[in-house]
Amino acid sequence: MGGAHQVGVLVHKISVKEDKHKKEVVLNSVNRNHPEYTSFRPEKRQVEKSDQTSDHAASESRSHKTLEVAEIYKPSVHVNPIFASVGVDTGKLFSASEATDIVFRYIEKENLVKPTDKSMVVLDAILCDALFKGAIKKGSTYPTAIHKKELGHTFVNRMQAHHVVTRGGESVVRKGALKNIQIMTERRQGNKKVTKVSGFESFLMDAEALASELQKKFACSTTVAELPGKKGHEVLVQGGVIEDLAKHLVEQYGIPKRCIEVLDKTKK
Repeated sequence: MGGAHQVGVLVHKISVKEDKHKKEVVLNSVNRNHPEYTSFRPEKRQVEKSDQTSDHAASESRSHKTLEVAEIYKPSVHVNPIFASVGVDTGKLFSASEATDIVFRYIEKENLVKPTDKSMVVLDAILCDALFKGAIKKGSTYPTAIHKKELGHTFVNRMQAHHVVTRGGESVVRKGALKNIQIMTERRQGNKKVTKVSGFESFLMDAEALASELQKKFACSTTVAELPGKKGHEVLVQGGVIEDLAKHLVEQYGIPKRCIEVLDKTKK
């Protein structure tokens, strides 16, 4: 009786028949319009795992291409008194805007804005030394005021330039301004063109990996050579591919166009 009741419950969704000899229940048909059938959604565990793998691979690809370049500055002996006066650590690195904010904090603290002309800043001894000490020729008169528009640029130029390059999870801080990538095409023996690229290591790019990639990209032979008397390497590509190579570095590695110098020695 219990078995008949169970079948009665199921008959709305499926049609079954009991085989008395084998003691088995055989499925005859399925009601595909039944609400429980139409609302059923199978678990896609394997698909989700595959999607996660795909997303991870895409993320790795993006991190390979993603590049962030920033100019930063370290306080020098010239500007240290300004930072100390407003209680800022001189051992840290600052962006140009952050450094500019600090010098304006000092101006506000010392009330140095010219009352009769709000666009001008009066130079006290500390600010004057920070901006001009050692930069004014002997015998010349030190300025007594500076325009607000010139202040930030002048102040930042008195600091020590650094730059930070970040690609994916790797980040490097170096002294000095960021050096550009150089791409040059010239003629070799037999009037054959060769394109050389250097300076890419500043952007966290590997010479061997780049050479291998360019070999496939341009279907030509590539070699890696150590730069004479310098640190770093250059990649030599057979053929005049200067424009395509520059475009490839921009699109695939995210190198800013302003950071690429090109020179075609084959053009007269």
